[in-house]
Amino acid sequence: MTRRLLRALAIAIALAGAADPTVTSSRTTRPVVAVVAAAPRRDGPLAERVARGLAKEFTVISAPFADADGTIIVGDHVPLPADAPASPVFAVLPDRDGPVVTLEAVSAPARTPSAASVPVVAVARVTGARGRALDITLRLRGLVVARLARTVVTDDERIPVSLSFVPAGPGPAPLRVTATVAGARDSAAADVLIDVRDMRWAVLFFDPRPSWMSTFVRRAIERDSRFIVTSRVATSRRASTDAGQPPAALDDLAALAPFDAIIVGAPEALGTGGVAGLDAYLRRRGGGVVLLFDRRAGGAYERLTEMIAWAGRAGDRGVAIASTGTTGVTDSAALRASELAWPSTLPAGAEPVARTAPASGDSAAGQPVIWRSAVGAGLLVVSGALDAWRYRDRSASAFDEYWRGLIADVASASTPPVALALSSTLLEPGERTDVIVTLRDLALRPPPDAARPLPVRASVSAVLERAGEPGRPLASVRLWPGAGIGRFQGSVQAPAAPGAYRVVVASESDHADAPLMVTSGVTRATPDARDLLAAWVSARGGRALPASALAELPEALHHAIRATPRRETWYPMRLAWWIIPFALALSGEWWLRRRRGLT
Repeated sequence: MTRRLLRALAIAIALAGAADPTVTSSRTTRPVVAVVAAAPRRDGPLAERVARGLAKEFTVISAPFADADGTIIVGDHVPLPADAPASPVFAVLPDRDGPVVTLEAVSAPARTPSAASVPVVAVARVTGARGRALDITLRLRGLVVARLARTVVTDDERIPVSLSFVPAGPGPAPLRVTATVAGARDSAAADVLIDVRDMRWAVLFFDPRPSWMSTFVRRAIERDSRFIVTSRVATSRRASTDAGQPPAALDDLAALAPFDAIIVGAPEALGTGGVAGLDAYLRRRGGGVVLLFDRRAGGAYERLTEMIAWAGRAGDRGVAIASTGTTGVTDSAALRASELAWPSTLPAGAEPVARTAPASGDSAAGQPVIWRSAVGAGLLVVSGALDAWRYRDRSASAFDEYWRGLIADVASASTPPVALALSSTLLEPGERTDVIVTLRDLALRPPPDAARPLPVRASVSAVLERAGEPGRPLASVRLWPGAGIGRFQGSVQAPAAPGAYRVVVASESDHADAPLMVTSGVTRATPDARDLLAAWVSARGGRALPASALAELPEALHHAIRATPRRETWYPMRLAWWIIPFALALSGEWWLRRRRGLT
């Protein structure tokens, strides 16, 4: 009987294996989670520690996985949109031991004239360093050109610092901003590149009647070699005093286009034709206009300024007027005037350029005497410092310095015929940067019919050259039409060899170029994104945990991930262990047969 049972068992196993039956069941599997390091080189060790801690209860994949049941970001930065993780998303933030300093932003002009003070503004965030000293250093090719120190007041503080330097000559100026705090293990650094050029601006002074204010501003500008001054002062209806070859009127856009800025004295005397010409110059040329008033009066200019009414103050005592810092004028360059005018209500979109001192003691305290607003692509600046020309003595005010800085700022903001911008001018070898080109005459040209787009054809090309070797292109940059008429875009890859290069763009009649510096070890400002990351993961069903609270992560994941049963089809007879009872049954049956002498 035993022999027959063993034989039947072996035959049953063989028949079941040949039939290969299937079984469908509903079962709960271990959740799959993806562990992703925000910065693999820096956050890799912590990511491995997180993966080991979750391996007992989860199936861990150390890479982004779209079908995962959840994702853990290890680090303090939000991942790129292309790496959209599976929700819910948790974050593990590295612990901070001692003071930490980061540079969240560094801003500087992309292009500046030589022999001019260049502002560089840095924003440092310091945590855990209350009462300690923060040192911000600006270096040009390793040489310290500016340094400032600040005392950290709170445990978590953002400190803006304004530095400046004067370049010795034209050419690309690579700058590095370094922030250090006493007691911190690491410092923060960020690199920027400024294109220093021998720039000269063409400026037109146009006075429909003689104006003392315009006269003395013009004299200050004429003594500055950065400006090419052309002027016209109408002394009567049929007579004028000219310098250079100024246009006879302001109603011809073609005659105004060569000028980067137009300064109008006594603008209340302008007619409707002159105002219409300035409006076209602002909108279609993208230039800058400065209106210098020497009295309060209405006129056709109100179409440009969109003012409701003037308010003002007149007296014998001069009032200090200080820059608000919205232009390139230094804080120390202040004006003084006793007759003031300002808008009763600042027009929508306008912002103050200079205000009266807050301690003036009368209605003029803190008023926007000089303000600016955008008119199309252009910039309009209005001055209500009516008699500031009376206080030109250096002991009373910085009259010349102020107007030189303000008009230089307005002229430099003028739209060039070909505008070239690179998303990054400091690159590692092999990195890519975006190239954006705008052709002014096409981009600012109004369509003849608002319901029908203007057909435009333009020829524009771009090449990459090595600096100092013009006309020898290293690579051609393909440009494609961008968003809007007259806009083109492309990208260029940095050469493998470090050095100074430039991107050159040429249209049918104009050209532009921008420097490109290739070097190893480029550092960029990196904002502390912990608060943003915490909000980002919270919106995706998770939360941010410090590395010190890593033990709480498994329980938090179990609460966030709903483990749902899955229907699975499996083949029980394909399991390898069936060979064991099959072999035992055959061996046992054969042993019993031999024992009884059967063959």
